Amino acid sequence: MNTKIDRLNQIKRIILDTKITSQDELLESLRKSGYELTQATLSRDLKELRVGKLADSAKGSVYILHEQMQQNNRSINAPAIPVNSVLSLTFSYHLCVIRTFPAFASTVATFIDSSRLAEIAGTVAGDDTILVIPREGYTQQEIMRALGSVIPGIESKLD
Repeated sequence: MNTKIDRLNQIKRIILDTKITSQDELLESLRKSGYELTQATLSRDLKELRVGKLADSAKGSVYILHEQMQQNNRSINAPAIPVNSVLSLTFSYHLCVIRTFPAFASTVATFIDSSRLAEIAGTVAGDDTILVIPREGYTQQEIMRALGSVIPGIESKLD
């Protein structure tokens, strides 16, 4: 009998081993592995595992595990968040607003937060918009430099 823990581990394996683009595709892979579950259960599992989506040049967007974004080495993480996920970046006083493709904001914001940049106090993400809240005393240029250190090329998205 397959337990919830077994199912969650199988979801992780599938996402790590295969570029999955939709819940339907993931459900089919799970069924082939002997797991029968509903779309609603899968949605809850994905939320519990903190699965996000990232742009992929070949497939459009693919699922990614939260822990894939939490490695300590920024140079390893940087390519995982392509600048292609970001549409624009603008400042309003010291606050920074980043616009992404729909459904990408949460993943990009989590990546920024997990990078623990000294210049960034935190982020707030919606579906396609991120509010970056800088720490006191940092200039827009310093915030841009910090964001560029974890998302190379983001400077080109500045409005």
